[in-house]
Amino acid sequence: MRFPPEWVEWDLIPDALAAIQSTGYRPGHEAASEHDRHGAFQWWLKRDPSHATLILLARVSWLDPDQHMAGYVRQCIARHHACSAEIRHALDTPYARV
Repeated sequence: MRFPPEWVEWDLIPDALAAIQSTGYRPGHEAASEHDRHGAFQWWLKRDPSHATLILLARVSWLDPDQHMAGYVRQCIARHHACSAEIRHALDTPYARV
């Protein structure tokens, strides 16, 4: 599904999300894996994530191989009721692996 490794490193794929992702997987979905990753972002946003998780989601969006989809996700995060100045900074500042 081409998730950047930070999804796992930062514990952004809990068991409940992994179950949904694996249940919906069909061979050949790799060609449109951005749909799976977009679904994972939206799964988080529907669960009222913590401030720290929103920052991680903003950062991992910058690492996504589909920046068109990731840009839309950043817009969704920016509209989240808990979006703060710190989260906006993470949304506006491309994240690079260290």
